[in-house]
Amino acid sequence: MAALAAVLYNTLSQVYQLSSIFVQSGGSVRHLKYFLIVQRKNHQIYHYLRNTGLDTSNSTINCYLNAHAAEFSEDNAIMTDADVVYRCPIILEPRDGLSVRILGEILPTCERFSINLVLNTPERDVALHINPRLPQNYIVRNSKVGGVWGDEERTSALPFSLHRGSSFIIQVLFTTSAYLISVNGRHVAAFQHRLPYSKVNCVEVKGDVHDVQSDQVYAETYPEKVKNSNRLVNVRHFADDEDPSVAFSDTRIHVPFFGRLEMPFRSGHVLHIRARLKLLPHSFYINLQVGNKIWPHPLIHFHFNPRFHGTGGRHIICQNSWMAGDWTREERSECPMEFVPGKTFDLRIQSTYNSYHVYLDGSLISEYLFRESEVKIPAFQPDTIYIQGDIQLFGIYVQNSYEEYPIEEY
Repeated sequence: MAALAAVLYNTLSQVYQLSSIFVQSGGSVRHLKYFLIVQRKNHQIYHYLRNTGLDTSNSTINCYLNAHAAEFSEDNAIMTDADVVYRCPIILEPRDGLSVRILGEILPTCERFSINLVLNTPERDVALHINPRLPQNYIVRNSKVGGVWGDEERTSALPFSLHRGSSFIIQVLFTTSAYLISVNGRHVAAFQHRLPYSKVNCVEVKGDVHDVQSDQVYAETYPEKVKNSNRLVNVRHFADDEDPSVAFSDTRIHVPFFGRLEMPFRSGHVLHIRARLKLLPHSFYINLQVGNKIWPHPLIHFHFNPRFHGTGGRHIICQNSWMAGDWTREERSECPMEFVPGKTFDLRIQSTYNSYHVYLDGSLISEYLFRESEVKIPAFQPDTIYIQGDIQLFGIYVQNSYEEYPIEEY
């Protein structure tokens, strides 16, 4: 009984000591972890001094610690953090087009893990922090500047696809404006630079993963295709006398969606889309573009982008084109109230000889006039549909218009 009481007393004493340190450190798990590492080192030094017949007083231990300060410093405690499972220097020059892939296995008990692009600064600033959180099913992106974490970014048009007990491939592409991030071959998000990417010198992985490795190359395209990643789907083109209803079903089509048109989208064609807006939408967009790559940036003839904000916010539609290496002048208009979260809608994009008309459930909601220079460039005729964002897609097809429009020859 006395032995049990002694064990209980020691346990309560340790809990009290750890709680006190945790409170004194301002609730910092980092400082608590450092305290535990130092305590372990003190314990090791005590037994070393005792086994060698030397004095084991606190003053002797402190002298030994001072003599080996570099070995037992806080920085070293951070470097020996048990959460760090992989670290590798950036060998290639960090510049536009550098691709860093991180591969590994997610532990069956995984709660979260992180991938950091670290700078060689006194504060060990982090240019990009990728933090998948499996219980919440989202991926946080952030940076640490001057030792201070910035604002988190969480939204992504891509459904969460990381699972416990499975492997992963996360690719980070360096571009002049942002990092592009893909998971298992599918683009997830872009993260605008907050620190110079040219100064990144290390990739570091922490958390509940193992068998981690990485590689670095200068990519020609992004994202890198892997097994079961984005597939290019053929979008059917129906003639006027064909029944297109077979293109719609209750089965969801995976988003992001890349669709290859049977023929270039031109005057007299109508793109039909049936979809449902998610319950808490942020935005979605439809690109009529040339090719199915995300980087280098494709030519986009028409970018249609409804954006939804919180209560009291202003819902808008943004329309634009990407040509000559940049976006042109953005056009904005009010987003119709008929875009209701959770409601299925039919969207129709109709091409004329000089514009696109967009209809929502049969009502015209926007018109986009071609830029003068675009009309003279046949290569701008779109051959690919790209759909991304907070919608569930149920069907897509192209049909000839019942209305006749004059067709301008190039």
